[in-house]
Amino acid sequence: MKNLFSIITMMLFAVCVHAQTIRKGDKFFDGATLYTVQDVRMNKYVYMTGSDDSELSLEKVDGKAGMYTLQPSRQADDAPFGAQFGWRVQYIRQDGMNFLALRKPSGDAMWIFVLTPDDIDDCIEQQRLMKQELPSEITSNTLLNRHYLAEIPNKKELRLMRNEILARHGYRFKSRDLQEWFGQQFWYKPGNNNNAIKLNIIEQTNVQIIKSEEDARGDE
Repeated sequence: MKNLFSIITMMLFAVCVHAQTIRKGDKFFDGATLYTVQDVRMNKYVYMTGSDDSELSLEKVDGKAGMYTLQPSRQADDAPFGAQFGWRVQYIRQDGMNFLALRKPSGDAMWIFVLTPDDIDDCIEQQRLMKQELPSEITSNTLLNRHYLAEIPNKKELRLMRNEILARHGYRFKSRDLQEWFGQQFWYKPGNNNNAIKLNIIEQTNVQIIKSEEDARGDE
């Protein structure tokens, strides 16, 4: 399993060639707050304000397309989202998805902001509708966010959700409990080569964002 997560991380970094630049007026939604880019100074320093009156500041990394770092804003004493200042924020554009991925030093995505043309009311309504769907119906075509995952009752359900993304591609599990659980699902057909599994950009990101929510819950 660890090797697969390493592969997923490398795949996510490989999409930098599809990256684009954050622009003034862009809006990004993280599941609760809509961030609007108020200024981009010198094509490098990005300043956003949130619908909850928060602030978010990024600095473009020279020579790395679509890569930024999280920076202190005027209001901030501590970094938001459980992150640390200096962590990388990657702007990804692939398969019709435009989003920011805040990454841990390991490279794993730990917070997601989706580019949107909508206002905050429409974004909140979309979040509400997403919560009405079964996780198994959206994990392959909808980017999850930490606010959505925070309402999953326990780490066991999060772990099953994360591994179901792999199971639907025929991942062969080593853990006995996962073998037994997915072995009971009529759709599960384990393959012979885990390394041949290819996840789309949404699935790759969802695997990591779910794992980040699991990690945040500690020894729950």
